[in-house]
Amino acid sequence: MKIENDMHLSNLPDSVTDIFAPGFEALPFAALFYIPDDKLTLLWRNQAHAVMSGSEGRDVTGMGMFEAFPPSGDAEGSDAIAFIRKATDEIVKNGQPQEVGPSRFDLLDESGAYVEHHWQMHFAPVRKNGEIVAILQTARDVTEATLTARLAQSHRRAATSTASVAYFSYDPKTDLFLRHDAIDAMFGFEREAAGPYAAPFFERIHKDDIGAVHTEVERVLAAPHGEIASFDYRIPLPNGVERFVRVRGEIATDPIDRRPKLVGTFVDLTDIETARQELQRAVNIRESLVVEANHRIKNSLQIALSLLRLQASKQLAAGGPEAEKARAALLAVESRVRAVADVHAAIQIDDDVAQIDLTVLFNRLVQSTRKSAELPENAMLFNHPQKQIRMKSDTAIALGLMLNELLTNAIKYGAPTVEAPVALDLEICDCSQLSVTVSNADLTSSETTLAFESSGTGERLLQQFADQIGASVLRDKKDGQIVARILMALDQEHRDSAVVA
Repeated sequence: MKIENDMHLSNLPDSVTDIFAPGFEALPFAALFYIPDDKLTLLWRNQAHAVMSGSEGRDVTGMGMFEAFPPSGDAEGSDAIAFIRKATDEIVKNGQPQEVGPSRFDLLDESGAYVEHHWQMHFAPVRKNGEIVAILQTARDVTEATLTARLAQSHRRAATSTASVAYFSYDPKTDLFLRHDAIDAMFGFEREAAGPYAAPFFERIHKDDIGAVHTEVERVLAAPHGEIASFDYRIPLPNGVERFVRVRGEIATDPIDRRPKLVGTFVDLTDIETARQELQRAVNIRESLVVEANHRIKNSLQIALSLLRLQASKQLAAGGPEAEKARAALLAVESRVRAVADVHAAIQIDDDVAQIDLTVLFNRLVQSTRKSAELPENAMLFNHPQKQIRMKSDTAIALGLMLNELLTNAIKYGAPTVEAPVALDLEICDCSQLSVTVSNADLTSSETTLAFESSGTGERLLQQFADQIGASVLRDKKDGQIVARILMALDQEHRDSAVVA
């Protein structure tokens, strides 16, 4: 609400309050009347002015303006005096109302210290018989809005200087593109060389990215206000350098021309993207080296297996009880080496972590064990979930070697056939426990123990691996079957790695 710019009074009563009070006392904004003399003598002010200026209960009538409200003694105080006197002089000289602000005029608090204040002021002449006899000053405290805007500008400057962030406003209908100078630099333009429109900038966006940019602009224009527009694209510069830019913005109404504009920020991600690409290349090289190492290890183990088989054949040819024991020992070693080879063949690199799909690994072990023991295909069965069960390699390796021992024992004590096969079951129970079960026909005598025997190398290995990964091994005889089960609780670390894909 604004007061009339020019007040004509045919008569000015002796008591100024008698005429001013009824009209201005109830107004919600500060109103003050003063004489345009050297002191700027105060005639009257309403209660809103007393509240806003923090001077309730004080009678300032007849006092000079700067006596009643003394400005600070610093530069801001001098500026405050200057802009009020200048507005007063302009009214006396030209007779025209004046609008001033936001301008700073600090006020004293209760402790006598000056507190920063900013005001939007309107000055209008009050006439009697054509002569200016007083000036009406209305004021609105805009301190919060002024300081908020200043803080936002500080944030923008800080962001621009420290994080390669630059602000923009874009009018999709006129193509007018108001932006920070840093945006021109991102696109390889000299300052002001690109002109006021966005077309030259669109022309420099990578040809594979420009379609998505236009689609996103159209989408956010059709969306409700508050919808965030998101662009990530490349800028091939004329000098051969490729920059990476991220843009975030939303549609807002321009307070000046009331047109919808896309406003937001540009962020130069070139340094980050370059570092990411270099890191990705290093990861790819590392993954290739790991794959190559596993391949070479697997081949070396295959050579070792061939030598073990050759030695076992020689021992068999030699004949005799000792030769048979040596051959059995060599075959046991061969089984374990083969299991290690199968593990290395199953290792994959995924998300910077060496992982193994247990289904693939166990299937390899079943196939190689069956082939080594010359069993029919249906004499050893593998039941497992249809989905992958991926686990970190160190845990998977231990499980694979444990399974190898159990399968070897199943062949040794169960004499598997198609009619009485060895069964391997792999499952995750309630997403919290891994279960690996090997069952085979019970051909042992009733006196045969199922407990770990300290004299057995395989049993000791089985227990060591179980302790390593926090697993337990349970054995039982039931319904003519020997059942061996590996149970491993999946703690948080295992749950993160034992991902059912």
